[in-house]
Amino acid sequence: MKIIRRLYRAIIACWRNTIFSIRNLKGRVRKTGRLSLNVPLICDGSGQVTLGSDISIGYGLASKIGDGMVRLQARGANARISVGSATQFSNNVQVFAEQSVVIGSRCLIGDAVLILDSDFHDLSADGRHARPAETAPVVLEDNVFVGSRVIILKGVTIGKDSVIGAGSVVVRSIPPGVIAAGNPAKVIRNL
Repeated sequence: MKIIRRLYRAIIACWRNTIFSIRNLKGRVRKTGRLSLNVPLICDGSGQVTLGSDISIGYGLASKIGDGMVRLQARGANARISVGSATQFSNNVQVFAEQSVVIGSRCLIGDAVLILDSDFHDLSADGRHARPAETAPVVLEDNVFVGSRVIILKGVTIGKDSVIGAGSVVVRSIPPGVIAAGNPAKVIRNL
């Protein structure tokens, strides 16, 4: 029975790596080291995605909405998404960039996290269906821990070693070394 489980896991890991390779053949994804895939990773859009070494994508034993897929979408030709080494993503994470999203090294990104660097549509009634919308870079500095179901919006920098509580909506920058939570997220205490 153990041999069958190991064989099954090996086949699934090989399949996920193959799917990753097939979906990213256009040369828009740069990988500098080992990538551990526990769920499918989709890197799409017309921009550039850069992945550091020893990144972990998904947690295989966690419950999945759909297939647990992680999506990194650099939408515009000049859009950039960068992920530092040893960062870990849980399942169902979505990162959308029209300009720039930078995730530092050793970050922990909880399940169903959404990171956006743009409004994607103008808020005025007349301009709502026209593009481009307002954008501003998003930066998660090193060793940031983002809890489950957090939404991080454009123009936000989350300081080194900070923690964002589950279910928070981050609309303003968070300083280093703090715990922040709520909607909108506010600093609760220093670490």
